[in-house]
Amino acid sequence: VAAYLAAEDEFGNAELVHELIEKIAHREGVGDTLAEGIDRFHDELGVENWSMKGMEFAAHDGRTLNGQGLAFATSNRGADHMYAEMYQLEYPLVAPEQALDSDGVEGKSERLIEMENKNAVHDSGVLCKFAFSNMSHERYARLFDADWETLMDAGGRIIELERHFNNRRGFDRSDDDALPYELEGLDAELSSYYDHRGWNDDGTVPDANVEGAASADD
Repeated sequence: VAAYLAAEDEFGNAELVHELIEKIAHREGVGDTLAEGIDRFHDELGVENWSMKGMEFAAHDGRTLNGQGLAFATSNRGADHMYAEMYQLEYPLVAPEQALDSDGVEGKSERLIEMENKNAVHDSGVLCKFAFSNMSHERYARLFDADWETLMDAGGRIIELERHFNNRRGFDRSDDDALPYELEGLDAELSSYYDHRGWNDDGTVPDANVEGAASADD
């Protein structure tokens, strides 16, 4: 919607926003095109493709919250701010001892991996993300009847199977290194991220890592 408004010089037209949402919902007129998402129609509108892996960006801007920018890059489902929620650490919306400086990506891959793994467990438990600030390691352990390390291992396996599934369909490092803006240090930190994950430097998961798990094609 924002891209269409910009292309039509109507940005800020709240009434038109409501009209477009209705048209998208019913795929009427221009809504039929907009319903496809910006990744598919940006050329037609003559606007930039602000998406990652086909998903449009959330409002948490990775150009200022650089760890969130890194998270948008590595996310298996595109520019989803709920996949790792690095923005929580960079605004910050957490205790000072947990917070991260929002500037730069160097050294953030390990923290990102922890956030991705935690959220994979969180999503698997069908838990509300608004409970984030109240979910301590101890509460996760009680809820799932497992210690924190076991839960993080399980979350890591989920992320790895997602990535392996994507790899089988052609996704690799080039899809992570495709932000529509420059993020200084991204290339080096992607390599660090893959190394910590035990993946290949091209962003693919070694088949040996998922042997014995559900097939990516099941």
